[in-house]
Amino acid sequence: MTGDEVPAIFWDKFEHLLAYAVLGILFFLPLGAGRLSNLTAKTAALAVLLSTLYGAFDEVHQSFTPGRSPDVRDLFADALGAALGVAAVWLLGVIVARGRGRG
Repeated sequence: MTGDEVPAIFWDKFEHLLAYAVLGILFFLPLGAGRLSNLTAKTAALAVLLSTLYGAFDEVHQSFTPGRSPDVRDLFADALGAALGVAAVWLLGVIVARGRGRG
């Protein structure tokens, strides 16, 4: 779709943030073998990095679409969303671990 055809349900940056929060989580959980107890700072950083790289490639891809252009603010929203999604799941893991007495 061209830039004019993309439906804007919410503010564009908020949509990026939400989508990449989900993407960050979808990278993070498999990197921890699907277990909250296996989530580490290393897997968190890798999930955010992979999500941000995906966002960067998506921005480059947009430069080849008529009516669309890459936007560094979109990439920032992507990276922030990934970081927030990963942080939320990591925090959940900490809470669950403490609830089990392993905190």
